[in-house]
Amino acid sequence: MSDVIIRPATKADTAFMHSLSPRLSGVPRPPWHDLAAMEGFQDRYMTATFAAPDKSAQTLIAWSAEGHRLGYIHMRPGKDGVTEEPCGYVSLLALTQEAEGVGVAHALMQAAEDWARARGYRLLSLDVFAHNRHAVDFYARRGFEAETLRMVKPL
Repeated sequence: MSDVIIRPATKADTAFMHSLSPRLSGVPRPPWHDLAAMEGFQDRYMTATFAAPDKSAQTLIAWSAEGHRLGYIHMRPGKDGVTEEPCGYVSLLALTQEAEGVGVAHALMQAAEDWARARGYRLLSLDVFAHNRHAVDFYARRGFEAETLRMVKPL
């Protein structure tokens, strides 16, 4: 998609960001968690993320040239799990259905990388559900690699 405009989120974008929550909770999930569990997880995560935002965190909105919101990304400071050095962390990335597959996620991830570099971070990290192969493959194409794997066995 050409002419994607990325700008900082404002209070006026809150309802849009929350409207994408079902898309986030509806990703391919581990078979031992039903949709209700994923929706609860997503609601709790978004509430915690935006309730008392870190002043050094940033949320960006992708807009079409025609003035339609396409998606958003939220980045915040994190710590590397091995060295505990400060790093960037992508905590949320969500798109409208219409924005999938046309470069919007790439533009948002590039903005996240720029944000992390501007803060002097050597690393940018994120979490993704292993069963969400579409997202795992997307991040791998952008150069992300698995550092740890959390394994679960349903009993």
